[in-house]
Amino acid sequence: MNTVDILVVISLALFYILMFGRTLLLYRKGIKVWVIGTSTQTIAEILLEKILLPFALVISCVFIVIAALHIRVPALIAAPVIHSVRLPYIGLLLCYSGLLIFLLALLSFGKAWRIGIDESNSHELITTGMFKYSRNPIFLFMDMYFIGILCIYPTIIFIALPLGTITGIHFQILREEAFLIKKFGEQYRAYKKTTRRYF
Repeated sequence: MNTVDILVVISLALFYILMFGRTLLLYRKGIKVWVIGTSTQTIAEILLEKILLPFALVISCVFIVIAALHIRVPALIAAPVIHSVRLPYIGLLLCYSGLLIFLLALLSFGKAWRIGIDESNSHELITTGMFKYSRNPIFLFMDMYFIGILCIYPTIIFIALPLGTITGIHFQILREEAFLIKKFGEQYRAYKKTTRRYF
């Protein structure tokens, strides 16, 4: 493992520490954070929220660890498509910038953070902190992170997985926006006019 690989593994560990740490803290306060699939109605929504996104995230993390540890895999998966000395450092910058956005978004969310669409959540619309700059800072982090990993390991698998994950995330954002318009109405429409979807 070289320095870049070590920093990739650390970034992945930081992501899980932040996500599960925040989830555990809220759980201890009696707040259910994991609500994935509780609001799914159609087969497409069930596929997206319960199967495709979780599968893509888990598989991506597995391949990140495989790449960082240089575990032998078929050349089709492991052979770089692009050779660049600078690209891995751009990737690390994207990964760690994304992690900072994730941390700030978790702090901005406070007790309102949920994984999935929580129709029973009675919290107010959050428009401060990171949400002043992005309507979806956590999804922005995920996009930045997977694009960063693609820059670090520019292989076929890391072209396919991030594209699929980013596409799935975008459809999830559209679902969440429809829910927020239904719940907050004109307040959310006004927020959309002042704050971009991503950044």
